[in-house]
Order: sequence, then structure tokens, then C-alpha cells
Amino acid sequence: MGQRTIVMNGHGAPRHPAPRYPLPKCRAWICGFAALALMGGCSPRSTEPVPPGYPVSYGAIVAAAEKEGGVVVWSSVDHDKAARLLADFRSMYPLVRLTYKELPAQELDRQFHAAADHHRQSADILWSSAMDLQIKLVNDGYSARYTSPEKPAVPDWANWKDEAWGITAEPIVMIYNRRLLPDAQAPRDHAQLTAMLEAKPARLDGRIASYDVTRSAVGYLYFTQDRQASPAIWQLIRAMGANHLRGFATAEEILRDVAAGHALVGYNIIGSYALEESLHHPDIGVILPSDYTLIMSRIVMIPKAAAHPNGARLFLDYLLSPRGQRQIKAMGMAPVRADVAPPAGLNTAGRPTLAIEVGPPLLAGQDRLTHDLLIKRWQRTLAGP
Repeated sequence: MGQRTIVMNGHGAPRHPAPRYPLPKCRAWICGFAALALMGGCSPRSTEPVPPGYPVSYGAIVAAAEKEGGVVVWSSVDHDKAARLLADFRSMYPLVRLTYKELPAQELDRQFHAAADHHRQSADILWSSAMDLQIKLVNDGYSARYTSPEKPAVPDWANWKDEAWGITAEPIVMIYNRRLLPDAQAPRDHAQLTAMLEAKPARLDGRIASYDVTRSAVGYLYFTQDRQASPAIWQLIRAMGANHLRGFATAEEILRDVAAGHALVGYNIIGSYALEESLHHPDIGVILPSDYTLIMSRIVMIPKAAAHPNGARLFLDYLLSPRGQRQIKAMGMAPVRADVAPPAGLNTAGRPTLAIEVGPPLLAGQDRLTHDLLIKRWQRTLAGP
């Protein structure tokens, strides 16, 4: 995924080319007013000044956001996938001009640090799948605290200090090539995958795909979570090594490898990615491990130096609201709210889950000494005796 910036106009549609920052307030107002006129509106006000169930005082946040004139979102979520959600937000707040910058998660973090280090304006919202990098930003003092009206509906594990908010609850899954590995023979949990690999059938040699954790930050994150979930992870890694693991830097590469039949099984893929790929490639089967399923979340934070803090609050509240969460579901991601059902195929009801906590435990993997020791052990275990 490359970098691109999209500015939403008054209709919620993208405009190209997009300027880096919102227009001056007067021009943003004119743009919003023109959009309302085209839609039959007669007043330059948001269509929903106070969302249902919010305190009347929330109107002050809406008014302040309209006065600010915009909100700048940096996100690792592909713009095309998020387009409907962004348009829906824009329809609610037509005077809050939305600028959406799509970046890979690590590049998003790098650019934010570069802007902060040089006292340059950057984003009002950071929305990223790199959970550990987001938590490190909070821990290092870059985030603003804001108590969302939606907080009661957010699980405790998905909120840290009202500064980091998990907006999805996405299972981490295994995948397999159904054309080459019949459904009845596919492993259903970590122990079955380990036993299958330890049997060392010729058809699996060189055909198990997962992350090379020396090159993949997300692969390393899921590895550390597996390690906390079960000491048997080392046995699984040893079995992967004995079958000559195919190591990749990204989930997309693993999915392509399994879809092409180069690998029969892929390990530790975000469920939304796997489910979307299975729609395009019916040969891909998706497994939610029955012994335990890791749950990750895409984290949103508001930088302390946000130029449009009230616009950022509106956007965060929207993402956490039932309306925003239904749009999250439409994107193929599992919502964090329990009152919005996940997409078919990502429902973890009735099976053990282990949510990756939005908070300090994620910082352990950022410690350089711990990181280096775990990587060395991973490499030794993978290499075998």
C-alpha cells in the first residue's frame, strides 16, 4: 500500500488533487454551504448537531469543530475500503472538511515522528493497525485525553487512559488452500497444526507460510502474543522450521502465497484480510482456532498537538458509535462493540479468545533487549537441533 491523500468535498466525494491541509475556514464554510444547497439544505449547519443519546452539551463540540473547519486523518486503512465510512461521516458533518491520508502503518508512525520532531503540523487522528507503535506514542506523551460518550460500550481491554481506543475486535486466523488440503484435513487449532507439521508429510515440506518476524513488525507482535497465550508456541515454531517455513514480511504476501498454492497453510492472518481474500479466491479456507483465537484492534488516538481537536473528537465518536461500527462491519472488519454483530465468518462466539490489550503490555515488545532476545530464540528454534 502506497501513500495518498484524499480530501472529501461537501458531498462526501473525493476531490483530486488534494491539498495537504484543510482550506482556510472561510473557504471550508463556503464548500460546505454549497454542498448543502445542492442537497436541498437551507442552513449551513450539520445535519445532526447532536447524535441521538448524547448530552445536549455535545453541541458545543460540534459547533467548535465546524468553526475549526476540518479534520485530518492519517490511516493505515485503504481509502477505497474506508470510502463509504468517510462519506457517511461527511454526510453527518458537512462543514467539517475531511482530509484522509493513507499510509502503511510503519510509515504513518515515521512521518508523525518526523513532523513532531520538526514542530510541523500533521494529523488530528492517527488510525493504525500497528497496535504497539500507537501505544508507544501514547506512552511517550503524544496523545490527548478525551472521554468519548461511547465509552460505556467499549470493552475495558480496548481503551487505555481515554487516549488510545481500539475500534475493531478482529480475530487472527489460520488459512489453507482448500484445493490442495481438503477441509476435513485442515487443522482446527494450534495443537492440530503442530501435530500435522511434526508428522512431516512430504506435501507440507516448504509449504507452511507465516511471517519472518525479523522483517515483520506485525508478525513479531502476534508472535509475542502467542508466546503469552501458550508455552507450546515454541513447539509449533520448531515444527514450522522442520518443514522449512516460508517467511514473509506482510499478510498480503502470505495470502497470495496460499492462494497460488505455493503454501498449503498460512498462519496468523488478520481475519478481515483473510475473509476478503476468500471472496476473491474461493480456494482459501479460513479457520478461527478453537483452542484460542487472538483478537487484535486498530487503534485510534488524537495527537496532543492536533490542529482540529474538536473535529478529531467527532471522528473518534463516530467510529465508536453504532452507526460508525456498522460501517466498520461493512468494511469486513469485526466491530469492537458487542451490540454490533461481526461479519459472517469472523464470529468468535462460543470459543476462547485472547484480546491483545490496548495498553502497557504492548510496550514489552518495544524494549530492545527483550526484542533481540526473543528474535534470537525464535531463530534458534526455527533452525532446530
